[in-house]
Amino acid sequence: MNRQLGVLLGASLLLPAAVRAQGLFKKSEPLEVTLTTSLKALLKDRDSTKQVLHGAELAYKDSAGALVKLSVALRTRGHFRRLERNCDFPPIKLEIAKEAARRTLFDGNRTLKIATNCRPGNAEYEQYVLKEYTLFRMYQALTPWSYRTRLAHITYYDSTGKTKPVESWAYFVEDDGDLAQRRQVKKFETKGAYFDDLEAEQSGYMNLFAYMIGNTDWSVGGLHNVTLLRDSLSIIHPVPFDFDWSGAVDARYAAPDPSLNINSVRTRIWRGDCRNAEAMTPIVQRFLARRAAMDSVPLGVTAMTPATREKMSRYFAEFWPMLNDPRKLVSGFVRTCKDRN
Repeated sequence: MNRQLGVLLGASLLLPAAVRAQGLFKKSEPLEVTLTTSLKALLKDRDSTKQVLHGAELAYKDSAGALVKLSVALRTRGHFRRLERNCDFPPIKLEIAKEAARRTLFDGNRTLKIATNCRPGNAEYEQYVLKEYTLFRMYQALTPWSYRTRLAHITYYDSTGKTKPVESWAYFVEDDGDLAQRRQVKKFETKGAYFDDLEAEQSGYMNLFAYMIGNTDWSVGGLHNVTLLRDSLSIIHPVPFDFDWSGAVDARYAAPDPSLNINSVRTRIWRGDCRNAEAMTPIVQRFLARRAAMDSVPLGVTAMTPATREKMSRYFAEFWPMLNDPRKLVSGFVRTCKDRN
């Protein structure tokens, strides 16, 4: 057997069967899904101090066109978008019992985040969902230390028949625990980590990607929109998530922290570590090597409008020329990288 192939096969056998079996993330085409629950109760569940499970039925058609139904539970999650004054429809977490998921597309998934449309029926907010999904996929094209996602067109039905159905784009996000199992690591959930505690390569990818998409809404030390994963050698690998406050999404509700002294989320500001040009060079080379794959992602999100896609493309077109000279690139970071964590 080819040595490299043997290593890959051996590594795959170390993964839990549930993680290896997950079919949800094996394809990228949008999944048509219905979720039937007491919709009024779900939409009124906005108290972040309580975790209320709402019984539901999830349905989709398999590859043969047969309707598949399974019992699931839903609960609202999040902070800003969970508040009723901010969003008509809250973010959701989907929970599935092992037996219910068996022999379905969701086999191996116990819990999943559903990134929802904050204001269903609003075309602008619909595009926000598609843009944030695009950013997840772009980061996945850059590094395997990333969350897997699956775009879905979901229709929410009210089980009582008293509330009108809600139809919207959304996407499923891989569970933290599944990500950790897939990478054969453990979650590191202690606040206070510094950039120096992180694996340099993955930290570099995260930092430069945040700069690329204009994302300032994250913190390593605060475990804010960053998952930390510690391997068997106690090396910590960061994985970013939640990009809706980035300049690339440019949501009307997003605003930069006043302490950053910028007026718009579209303004790029470096929030990473203070590495020099030599240390930044391999990070830049990785971005350039993966540019074609990253640039192709928006083209594959066909539900995105041409105007939205063009706006994203123009924003990224401002970024790529910055990578031509790593020394010049990092010279602009020095004033903002001090004491960041």
